[in-house]
Amino acid sequence: MKPQIVTDQASSAHAELAERSGPPTLRREPLHALAADRLRRLVMRGEIAAGEKVNEVAIARALGVSRTPLREAVKLLASEGLLELLPGRGARVRRFSDIEILDHFEVIGALERHAAERAAERITPHTAADVRALQETMKASFREGRQQAYFQANQKMHALIVRLAESPVLEALHRELSNKARHNRSSTLTSTARWADSMREHEGWIEALLRGDGAQAGALILAHARRTGEAVLAQAAAADPAP
Repeated sequence: MKPQIVTDQASSAHAELAERSGPPTLRREPLHALAADRLRRLVMRGEIAAGEKVNEVAIARALGVSRTPLREAVKLLASEGLLELLPGRGARVRRFSDIEILDHFEVIGALERHAAERAAERITPHTAADVRALQETMKASFREGRQQAYFQANQKMHALIVRLAESPVLEALHRELSNKARHNRSSTLTSTARWADSMREHEGWIEALLRGDGAQAGALILAHARRTGEAVLAQAAAADPAP
């Protein structure tokens, strides 16, 4: 593995550890669960890219754990479909095929359409205010060109809509699929045009939801998910053109 990749993974892991660190007395989770949480975040943020091998030595050292809990974490992420185990050679971040990516976003969109329909029937003045607050955060981030802040607010918005549907099964399924797709999504906003389109799409389904039109909100959020999947493919093709 190239030395720069090792350094980058260690640096990302150090940053993740600093962000997640808290008083030791408050930690109750097993080491492998903590390691899995941090490694999952590195993958979903794209700090370990699709197709890239996981450097266990560098990440274990940076996170302050031995390789044993890290290996357990790797196995857990492999079971979630985020990593691919390489017999005798560790693991790498799974690279999804074009069909898999489109299928992921199609199913995510279908789940979110159902969530929007249910949420529109259950929304209250208090939860509507929560939606508005996140919407304003997204608008401000877009105006100021703060891509990471926008992406984080976007993730929270989608999770909020699903939570407002008041269906634990729906929420669990959505979280699982979103985790698999998320590490590719922020890169789609590197295109200014796509970012602007995404902002307009959000405006459309959010306004429909807040006025109680679940059918319209559901149709628009499904279309948004499909366009996001197409944008992920377009961005990947631009970054790694076929020979």
